[in-house]
Amino acid sequence: MTCNIQLLSILISFIFGIIFYFITYMNFKLIKNMKVLFQHIITFVYVIDMTIIYILIIYKFNKGYFHLYFITMVLLGFCLAYLLNNKILSKLIVNRHFKSIEK
Repeated sequence: MTCNIQLLSILISFIFGIIFYFITYMNFKLIKNMKVLFQHIITFVYVIDMTIIYILIIYKFNKGYFHLYFITMVLLGFCLAYLLNNKILSKLIVNRHFKSIEK
């Protein structure tokens, strides 16, 4: 595998981690009012689907070679999106409270 393909795979893994976080966030928002058993089943199917999608994406770009640092980049992308989402949401919630106080 060439260096270009490895760098592209790392970038794709990082972006996939960010996208994975936001889709997971929306998944949890959508299923939060369901019964616990259904939440677990839907989450299990969701994780299996996302894993298969990631495997297919990596297979398309580098013929299916997996390295530990690809998975590490997915986790780093997921963690970065989590941190950014918390900072953005905390600012939005604060701004919403200030708008209600001004009225």
